[in-house]
Amino acid sequence: MIRYDLTEFEPPAPVADVEVSNPITHAAEKGKAKIDTGADVSVIPEAWLARLRLLPAGVLEVSSFDGRVVETPAYYVNVSVNSFRFELVKMISSQRTNALLGRDLLNSLNVTLDGKTLTIRVSDP
Repeated sequence: MIRYDLTEFEPPAPVADVEVSNPITHAAEKGKAKIDTGADVSVIPEAWLARLRLLPAGVLEVSSFDGRVVETPAYYVNVSVNSFRFELVKMISSQRTNALLGRDLLNSLNVTLDGKTLTIRVSDP
């Protein structure tokens, strides 16, 4: 069972521990990722790009919450979420302090959000 983050988010938000790595160099960053079932694509903090030495691998067209559509560079990474590993995931970056897990990854897992107890369960379907 994973606890919601009660300190960084108001209201409390579901988060998971993640490790994102460069598929070629294996350089890795660990951190928290907000679970966002409304996001189509997963996101890493821009600060991780240089440390992971990632190079753009194309672009993705994304819509922001206000409906603006923009093209943004995309990067292939390997991702581990609570011992579940995903290889060559196409992610974008943004000026976030934590990562964001979108439906591109969440739809491969069984994720149970229990708002009453502020806990999350992540398992393989």
